[in-house]
Amino acid sequence: MRSKTAFGWEPLETILAEPNIRELLTSYWAELSPVKHLPLDVDWPRLLEWERQFVYRVWVARVNGTMAGFISFIVQPHYLHKNTMFAVDYGHYLAPAFRDTGEMVGARMWRSAKAALIEGGVEVCFLHDNARRPLSPFFLALGARPFSAMWLWDLRGEEATP
Repeated sequence: MRSKTAFGWEPLETILAEPNIRELLTSYWAELSPVKHLPLDVDWPRLLEWERQFVYRVWVARVNGTMAGFISFIVQPHYLHKNTMFAVDYGHYLAPAFRDTGEMVGARMWRSAKAALIEGGVEVCFLHDNARRPLSPFFLALGARPFSAMWLWDLRGEEATP
C-alpha cells in the first residue's frame, strides 16, 4: 500500500513543533556535517527573522503525516542580477527510513520544490552537494548541471572530514 505523501512550504514555527525535529536535525548533522568538532547550535531567531522577511523558506516532505525530509532555501534577488530571483539550497535532508522505499520520496520532494520555486518567481536555483553523501548523479537526473565546487577551509586548524 502506497504511503500518503505531501509536499509544501511550512512555517518554521510548525516545523519546530514537530515531534521528530530534533532527531531529524541531529541525524542531518551527524551524517553530513564536515565540522563535527563544532557543536550543532542553530540560530533559530535569525532564521525566524529571515522567514518573516520572506528570505528563508522550508519545503517539507511528509509521509503519513510524519516529517520525512526538508529542503531549506534562501530566496532573494542576486546581488549581481537585482531583477532576478535566485534560490540557494541552504540545507536538505531525507531521513534514512524514507530513502530507497520505492516511493521516490526524495525525487518527488525535489521536483515539487522546483515547481514551487518556479511558481514563486525564482529563475535560478543553486543546489549544494555534500562530499559525505554525494548526490551528483541524483541532481543530474533531476536536470541540474554542475556549476562550481565548494571547499571547506577550517581556519581554526581542524582537519576537514570528507
